[in-house]
Amino acid sequence: MSAGRRRRRFWQRRRTRRSFRLTREGKAFVLVTLGVGVAAVNTGNNLLYLVLGLMLSLLLVSGVLSDLALIGLHARRILPRRIFAQTLCRVEVVLRNKKRFFPSFSLEVEDVVDGEDTPTRSYFLKVPPRGEDRVFYPHLAARRGRRRFTHLRLVTRYPFGLIEKGRVIPAEEEVIVFPHIEPRSPPRPTRQAKMGEDATCVRGPGSELAGLRDYAPEDEARDIHWRRTASLGSVVVRERERERGVEHWLVLDEATAEPDDPAFVEAFELAVSELASLATASLAAGYAVRVASRTLTSRRFTPERSPDALYRLLALLEPRALEGAPALVAPHDARVVRVAAQIEAAE
Repeated sequence: MSAGRRRRRFWQRRRTRRSFRLTREGKAFVLVTLGVGVAAVNTGNNLLYLVLGLMLSLLLVSGVLSDLALIGLHARRILPRRIFAQTLCRVEVVLRNKKRFFPSFSLEVEDVVDGEDTPTRSYFLKVPPRGEDRVFYPHLAARRGRRRFTHLRLVTRYPFGLIEKGRVIPAEEEVIVFPHIEPRSPPRPTRQAKMGEDATCVRGPGSELAGLRDYAPEDEARDIHWRRTASLGSVVVRERERERGVEHWLVLDEATAEPDDPAFVEAFELAVSELASLATASLAAGYAVRVASRTLTSRRFTPERSPDALYRLLALLEPRALEGAPALVAPHDARVVRVAAQIEAAE
């Protein structure tokens, strides 16, 4: 076996070995046990020796049962398909007991995230033999970008709360946290389709009247055509059309003289969130979206497709130094919605 392989196996065993510590109640119990032992030796009282034996056996039983609760367990994490910054989501933890006859009681699973000091704990009262249990816990990502879940840690104080034992289960996963989205009104259309793209009219949100139709529960009251409703005796609404090919250009300037300045970083995060919110509103209104900055020009995102690719692009966008950065160029034939991430905006 090569030295590198032996080293990897050593560190893997070190990461997955069980931890052990006395709880506050356990430390008090050990001190009382030592006091009883000293008193039994000094007095020679058989009753004290009997009590000492019972207390020592209680410690032994506690250690054996806690080990039995931890062995044969497998934990895994199921992350949601989308995680947005500053938005609560639900993460599922699945704990499976592979033991044939013995259940596991009173278990906590700690989910450890890189860069965070306090892990999130999920509690399992009982996991039956050859069975599994599932628990959801709320998860909140403070910022967009890459987020790495490193491992899961099983912890138990079963049965008497005197000893806390733990075991690490490797479960490394990396996710992309999307920018925070807030409700926004879509900006006005900025650009028509390029030469060769379809520019016909289709049903959907817009300013042109396409005709009348019967009222549906999801229609808004402002779309009701009251005169026609009164003449027909049934509620009818206006159906509108939009021009396919109309798109919104959203431009973000990520360059600054001091990209590490905390004030600028905070203003930049707000600007990315604002841009993502405007893009979401535009797609919801039926318009296509393009995003541009000093370092990228995105493809055309359409309402018919999932916006995850757009969110991922914005999640990985980082500030950069102004010196040597490319010029910020917007289409000359477009009215651009700018989201300026300047330090003056933060002040």
